[in-house]
Amino acid sequence: MIHTFCTFQLSFCSSNIISHLFCDIPQLLVLSCSDTYVNEIVIFAFIGCIVVSSLVTVLLSYFYIISTILQIRSAEGQHKAFSTCTFHLTAVVIFYGIQLFMYLRPTSSYSMDMDKIISVFYTLVIPMLNPLIYRLRNMEVKDAMRKLMNKLLTNS
Repeated sequence: MIHTFCTFQLSFCSSNIISHLFCDIPQLLVLSCSDTYVNEIVIFAFIGCIVVSSLVTVLLSYFYIISTILQIRSAEGQHKAFSTCTFHLTAVVIFYGIQLFMYLRPTSSYSMDMDKIISVFYTLVIPMLNPLIYRLRNMEVKDAMRKLMNKLLTNS
């Protein structure tokens, strides 16, 4: 609501065409011919709080996950768990890194072409990593099931 209120306070006197893949607050600020300082501060404050608090929550959960993995006695079990966590953590770091870059930079460094490339990356590439991550996890589960079945069949 605050972003909407601040956006309605702006005046747009030039082009009304957003040269971007989707309408987002920074792209509206570029089109405005009035002072956008308050809007930029609001964006910085909200995005900073939201991204930083959720990133801290995710990293804290990974801290607990890693401490649990370190308690696994077998090296093979630790390796499998770490390999799965590595893909998850990589996707998280890429996603949050891009979000921080997109929203917490000064407006003087905005480039619409760069924003288009970055937005494609975080709207397409990051979600495409999820099936890869879960495929690897499912392969590990299938391998564990095969080993269990082989063990049960050989013992019978």
